[in-house]
Amino acid sequence: MDADQPTSPSSPDILVPQPSTNPTAADERSFRIRLAVFGSVVIAAVIGAFVGYPTWQEYISQQEARLELRAYVEARALGPTALKEGVPPRVRETIKNIGRTPAYNDDIQASITVADYPLIKTFERVTCPPDDSQPDKRKWFVGKLTRPETVRETPLTAEEITAIQTAKSALYYHGTVCYRDIFHERHRTDFCMFWKWDAGRLSPSLSCNEGNKAD
Repeated sequence: MDADQPTSPSSPDILVPQPSTNPTAADERSFRIRLAVFGSVVIAAVIGAFVGYPTWQEYISQQEARLELRAYVEARALGPTALKEGVPPRVRETIKNIGRTPAYNDDIQASITVADYPLIKTFERVTCPPDDSQPDKRKWFVGKLTRPETVRETPLTAEEITAIQTAKSALYYHGTVCYRDIFHERHRTDFCMFWKWDAGRLSPSLSCNEGNKAD
């Protein structure tokens, strides 16, 4: 009789389904960790921005003040009233500080050249001398500074005068002013001007198309 009875449902031979493991739990923990790290980085960046902002603003303000208060120098000149063979050309120059504070006239290097007109080449850009080569380091000035005349060593030749009077050449005055401002920063002003023949005489000084630059 017992052998004919059906197997009970509670028999150990029957497999009972087990609850499946949730695979999203580990992913959720990893996501929360990454989110916490990201949040920490953002908070640190915000704090750093607020801490560094006054310093950056102070730097910008200082630079703007330097640009507003520093010296700015330009060169002006009066050329020769006449051209004479055998006479060296000379130019009377004025250095003008158009800035709001004094400038120290470190060095002025200028040349007088008879060259093609229109000018087809640029004059060599001179190098400002080192500070220790200047013996008079306390000649600060505001406004105009009149200098002695610049005189070319060689006199004018007949060929140069003819070239100027036929508008093939012009008389050029070019060079560089090296100076320092009240912040002890070095600056330079490159200048180039010329006089050409006009209506039987030399014209007023004219600015070259190139060679005029200030930092």
